Amino acid sequence: MKEIVIIIGTVILGVIIFGMIAGDGESLKTAGADSMEKAIEIYGS
Repeated sequence: MKEIVIIIGTVILGVIIFGMIAGDGESLKTAGADSMEKAIEIYGS
């Protein structure tokens, strides 16, 4: 029973982390792209 709980928790955590990295909207991917665009604009001007 303990192993099942650990497996389910690991899967849920993996889904949450994957959603943060590859998800739409407010994700790490879009946040990283926005910060890169701002850095390019600052150094470009």
